[in-house]
Amino acid sequence: MEGSLRKRVKARTSPGSDLQKARPPPLFKKRRLPRDERPRLKTLVRVGSLNIGTLTGKTREVADFMKQRRIRVLCLQETRWKGCKAKEIGDGIKLFYHGLATGMSRP
Repeated sequence: MEGSLRKRVKARTSPGSDLQKARPPPLFKKRRLPRDERPRLKTLVRVGSLNIGTLTGKTREVADFMKQRRIRVLCLQETRWKGCKAKEIGDGIKLFYHGLATGMSRP
């Protein structure tokens, strides 16, 4: 093993060889975009959760709350509304809800 190590240490290239020149930079550096030019996330989606006793008469408050906190998706619990519908509540906010009748348990 010592003999092969000596051969590697004493190995030289000829003056006409291109191994004397500096190595070119690796290709993966050329393929990447500079840090400032990389695509970034354009829209931040804020998601919130709110526990509310009943939603009757509070839809405008919910719309204002979402606008104030810049929330795009809001999950409401315990709304006490029955059925499955969707309606506009203001400021371009649409409310989708699905409620069960009182006393029904989930499957």
